[in-house]
Amino acid sequence: MDDDFCVREHMAGAPLAPEHTVATTALEVALCQELNHPPLGAFTEVPDRHGTVIEKWTRRLAKSEPTPLHALLVTDGSPVDACFVDPLTGMPALSSPDGADGNPTWRFYAPLSLPPGGEELSSVTLYHTVWITTSRGRVYPAPCGSSAQLAWHRWGGTPGQTAAVIDALLDDLGAAVGSVGHHAGARGLSELFGRDHMYCVELGRDVLLEARRSPTV
Repeated sequence: MDDDFCVREHMAGAPLAPEHTVATTALEVALCQELNHPPLGAFTEVPDRHGTVIEKWTRRLAKSEPTPLHALLVTDGSPVDACFVDPLTGMPALSSPDGADGNPTWRFYAPLSLPPGGEELSSVTLYHTVWITTSRGRVYPAPCGSSAQLAWHRWGGTPGQTAAVIDALLDDLGAAVGSVGHHAGARGLSELFGRDHMYCVELGRDVLLEARRSPTV
């Protein structure tokens, strides 16, 4: 990780939890209420990859002092380089030199909705998770509820939830995932995300709209 990209910080004494489990859900809710923080989406971990959509997002993150919400992101007592916040969604994130595969990684909570700001969804990138690029070039992790999973072919399960979320964002970038349901309009997108080449690929708005128009891509 380049020095001008993410400066390593000593985290001794920070109140970091030993692991992240399903049992933390109630604690997440309680902490968000106590801190007057927006509810947290899905816990997500991605590798630190230069020159990818992941780096496009991480370059926007603002360094932050450790908070109780950052503590929930620590897994198995792994070390922490630094804590961050996405200034556009408010979601906490952290960088670690030791991820699940022993390589540098990013851990964060997905947002439950994106700030619309007069923008629209420009493209979707499938790379370790689902990434949204807007018409202004801003990159976000796709909204995902804490108990949901965004998947595509051979990556985490069936693509139905991913298709439903993207279907909603095509109409309204600020759509909340809590209001997203599975319906006929997402069948074509589900077919598209289920194709066997769907990894490390960027799908433009035109491709997504064409898929949505056809229930059998």
